[in-house]
Amino acid sequence: MLETHGNGLSIPATCAIASCTATLELHPSTAPAVALLKDALPVYDVDAADVDVANLGRSKLGIFEDLPVSDGECQVAWDDIMAFELDHGSYQPSPSALSQVWRSINAAALAEGVKLDSQFLTLDMTDAVAEEGHPPDLIKAILAYLATEDTDKSSAWTSLDRRRTVSFVGRILLQAKRGTDFLIADFTDTWEDSLPEAWRKDAQLSAIEGVYECPSHTTIKAKHNSSAGFNSNIASASMKPSARKWHEKFDKTRKK
Repeated sequence: MLETHGNGLSIPATCAIASCTATLELHPSTAPAVALLKDALPVYDVDAADVDVANLGRSKLGIFEDLPVSDGECQVAWDDIMAFELDHGSYQPSPSALSQVWRSINAAALAEGVKLDSQFLTLDMTDAVAEEGHPPDLIKAILAYLATEDTDKSSAWTSLDRRRTVSFVGRILLQAKRGTDFLIADFTDTWEDSLPEAWRKDAQLSAIEGVYECPSHTTIKAKHNSSAGFNSNIASASMKPSARKWHEKFDKTRKK
């Protein structure tokens, strides 16, 4: 602003109209990227009642910008919890959602004679499982998570790590029970039935060591902190009606 004195020339001056005596001090964040991302993402659960999630829509990049860690750390955490984008929103899958998508992957592989621990076209598997109404980006996230370490992420081909996949399937089956007990015999039967035929013998409790506890000699359940990757604030995204084509093929194959 300009200040004048009588008939003299205007002199530049500064006028304070407000002041603030408070100060802000920045501290480095000690929370891991995975924990921050889990808190920021709503949970996609296909078993929950359908709700309008339009107002929850935030892009992956938008969420990354709000987290006090590098984009590289965010991406590693994103891959680790198999997060995905759907209808302009971002979500983390619940154990139940992971379990259902995996069942469709296994059924599609059986119906088409695909060996999951050998090279297969990622897009073909994604398209087949998406016929069940599952989000394509969630299917891709699960396949990427289960892929062998030497799998090129930019390649059109994928090969699943057998040991990692067996452990993953057992873990999500327990976590999907939401803390309730499983009869050990029923759990192992369900686990075996959820795997490719050649992998059934791999369904041993040693494969999920550290993520379960046995309340009795005959029962098993997930440890309280074993499902830390899935928070309880569930926002369900609507599932499209499915023709269940792959389940029909799977049933026919099982009956042969």
